[in-house]
Amino acid sequence: MGRFLGKNTKEYWGKKHSDQYSDGSEWDYNDIQKSPLSYHKVASDILIQNEDAVSNKSLLEIGCAAGFFTSHVKINLLPNFDVSGWDFSSSGIEMAKLHAERGSYNINYEERDFLDNPVDKNYGFICMFETIEHVAEPDNYTVVDNILDHCEYAIISTVNTKDNCGGEHISHYTINSFDECGYEVIWKSKLTPINMAAVGDYGEYYYFIVLLKGKLSN
Repeated sequence: MGRFLGKNTKEYWGKKHSDQYSDGSEWDYNDIQKSPLSYHKVASDILIQNEDAVSNKSLLEIGCAAGFFTSHVKINLLPNFDVSGWDFSSSGIEMAKLHAERGSYNINYEERDFLDNPVDKNYGFICMFETIEHVAEPDNYTVVDNILDHCEYAIISTVNTKDNCGGEHISHYTINSFDECGYEVIWKSKLTPINMAAVGDYGEYYYFIVLLKGKLSN
C-alpha cells in the first residue's frame, strides 16, 4: 500500500473519489478559464508556453484522480502528446477510463501506487497537483527526485498551510521549499489564497505552483 500515513490510504481515497465523481457527469473545462489563479489554469498556460521546449512529446500526471486534467490536456491543450495518468484509487481510475471511453480519446490510465512503483520511463512533462503534501518525509523528496530523473520538466502544486487538513496533509511546504532543497526552480508563483481563519490561523496562506527542470532537459 506504500508509505502513506494519516488518512492517506487506498481505501480512504477510493471512497472519497467515489463520493466526488460517482455521478459521472460531463466536465466543463470552461471552469478552468474562470479561475485564473487555479493550479489547473496556470499549469495549462505553462504547458502551452513550453510545448516546443520538450523533445519527448508526452505527459504523465501522478495523482490524476478521475482524470479531469489529463482529459483537458488531451482534448484542449496537447492533442498530439502521449498522455498518461496514475492514481492508487481504483474508483478514480475507473471514472477516468469511463470519461476517456465516452469521449473517444486515448489516455493511458493506470491504478498505481507511485511509492511502491515509481516512475520508470521518460516523459516530457510530469505533473503532480495537490498530492505531494499527502506523502510523508523523507519519501516526499524521494518522489520528487524520481520524477526529475524521468522528465524534462515537472510541474508541482501544493499549499503553504501548516494544518493537517483533517489528517490528509502529512508534509508541509513554503513557496521556497524546493529552492532550499537544491532543485532547479525555473519559475514559481502563488496561486489561490486560502482562508485559515476557521482554524485560528491568520497568516498568508495559498496554493502555489513550481516549474522544475528535470534531468532530461537540454
